[in-house]
Amino acid sequence: MDFLKEFSKQFSSVARSVTEKSKDGAGANRLSAELKAAEEGLEQLYSRYGKACYAVHEGRGSADAAQELALRIRAAELQVEELTAARDAARELKRCQGCGAVFPKEARFCSACGRKLPEEAPKPEPVELGEYCPNCGAKREGGEPVCPVCGADYEAPPPIRPRPDEPPVIGPDVEEPEDEIE
Repeated sequence: MDFLKEFSKQFSSVARSVTEKSKDGAGANRLSAELKAAEEGLEQLYSRYGKACYAVHEGRGSADAAQELALRIRAAELQVEELTAARDAARELKRCQGCGAVFPKEARFCSACGRKLPEEAPKPEPVELGEYCPNCGAKREGGEPVCPVCGADYEAPPPIRPRPDEPPVIGPDVEEPEDEIE
């Protein structure tokens, strides 16, 4: 009889484990569906932003509308990042911040690029909708014509900057400074 009781306990334990894994899998599937919808919404925003920028270029559109779309794009990107992190956590996976490769949560180093994997993924900060300085990113308060932080004109076009992950480009027209010896 003790054998049957022990077998029953083990069977119940395994059944609970399988049920929990099924719930986790269902949660990951739900997150995957939400992620797909968020990615599709982001693609639509990219398309609308491109059209808005072209309309501004042609003199038919509003720069304010394009800026509002840019802020909505950033919020949607953050939502996609959060859903991706939540889905990875539900699947007990983590991503390399260098190359984006996916690994089991126990992995410590990326086998694709060699980077040390984070113990816990950092959570992105929420973005407030509103108008921001095109130069320094400070939030515009009260409709002032210039940024109180850096003095940039809110009506001027934003400066063109390279992305932070791209190296600076030195073309054939740019000469390297020569060290002068005196």
